[in-house]
Amino acid sequence: MQNNNNPGSKPAGRKTDRTLYAVLACMLVIIVVLIILLLRSCPGGDRHIMTDYDIDPNASIGQLEGKTPEEIQAELNRIVEEGMFNISINATPVFNNGTAAGSLKIENIPANHYNMKVKITLDSTGEVIYQSGIIEPNHHIENAPLDVPLPKGTHAATATFTAIDPETNAAMGYAAARITILVEN
Repeated sequence: MQNNNNPGSKPAGRKTDRTLYAVLACMLVIIVVLIILLLRSCPGGDRHIMTDYDIDPNASIGQLEGKTPEEIQAELNRIVEEGMFNISINATPVFNNGTAAGSLKIENIPANHYNMKVKITLDSTGEVIYQSGIIEPNHHIENAPLDVPLPKGTHAATATFTAIDPETNAAMGYAAARITILVEN
């Protein structure tokens, strides 16, 4: 004969209640998931407002079909040209003496899309010996004195060009060229 008054045993009603609650909880989760899926499948259910930095979901990879190889190449060339920054300086500027104007021949060609500034530093010490102001495209500096007088002789230097956005004045990139400065007297 079984003893149902055992202190460790649970009444049969409690087990049934827990099972019922578990089944109801599972059904509730299933109903919520079904409602969410139903709402997402309805037109206009997902009303995401695009920000300035969202990728357009309608955009496809690649260029439009029907372009000729010449049209594709022209577009690629245009993109490359926009990012190009050409530099031009006399590789061996000559100065009559340490304080005279010399033949720097710095040029910002018309094809450049950026303003530029030029800084010349001595390779031996890193000292800045010349710094230009902003040079717009289609402008040049033929002759200019150095900011720091140099003694007679040959001086190895580096000209660093900074590309500057004409609208924001932000530095967009750098290019450098080694030059040899000759001071005659």
